[in-house]
Amino acid sequence: MTSRTKAQTQALIKQLLGEMADRLETFRPNAPINHISRHALLQATTMDPPLLRALRAAAPEIEHTRIRRDYAAELRQIAEEM
Repeated sequence: MTSRTKAQTQALIKQLLGEMADRLETFRPNAPINHISRHALLQATTMDPPLLRALRAAAPEIEHTRIRRDYAAELRQIAEEM
């Protein structure tokens, strides 16, 4: 088990949000993403339980289907504000 400081965790979450946005913009950017797709994206990004919890908290829920490119832009905005 790896112990991380809050700053280290925040830096990793910022990086992972960027990776998620890259994936959404690279693969089918105009396709829809929904709640289930968000969950799959989170799982594909990290399997580290503490990071997954923090990433889940940082990445906004998707209540209605959205376009992947739009969600990617929102993730980038969140990462920039961290």
